[in-house]
Amino acid sequence: MALSQRAKDWLATLSRETPMPTAEVERRIIDAGGTPHAVWLAFQDEYGGYFEEVGPGDFAIWGLARAATAEPPPSWRDPNQVTLVPPTKWLPEAIVCAEVHPVHDYHLYADGRFAGIGGTVDSFAMKLEREGLMREFYGRGKVERTLITRESGKPEHQQLLAAMQYALVPEASNARRQFFLEPKRLLDYVPHLTQLVLYEVESGGPQPS
Repeated sequence: MALSQRAKDWLATLSRETPMPTAEVERRIIDAGGTPHAVWLAFQDEYGGYFEEVGPGDFAIWGLARAATAEPPPSWRDPNQVTLVPPTKWLPEAIVCAEVHPVHDYHLYADGRFAGIGGTVDSFAMKLEREGLMREFYGRGKVERTLITRESGKPEHQQLLAAMQYALVPEASNARRQFFLEPKRLLDYVPHLTQLVLYEVESGGPQPS
């Protein structure tokens, strides 16, 4: 799907190195005995080489492979190599899609799903949409979490959900996690955990244009 402007704006804040050419990555996938799925090659084309800060001094460098001559040099993966993940009973085959500490689990599945920080989403684009959404909201002023609960079934919480249904952000939402955005409120709902988190901008902060 085409990225929203908020996702593009977040992506524009990231630095980018020259990634390994997609044709070379494709050859390395074949050499490793894998299938160069179109969604993998499209990811390398569109997002290879971006630096995402995932913690203080901790970066994910997006891409299916990095050259030994890259700077900084690869430290978590073998240079010039792809890392394939065999399919399981429940999941298709995957490929590691970032130079990052393995605890962050950056996998891109053959069906387009992405697994990483925050869990599995329908696509890498959805990850970008969620990042962009949070960046935009926090840019509106000082934000507080005013509600955190795993009792979303309570009547008052159901009323909140119903009141904010009109504000669903579809490009950032799926059946497992949904976001609802108003000018001064952002609701994060995880149905299978019956979890609600409400963020609110303090009065007097800048307003969205």
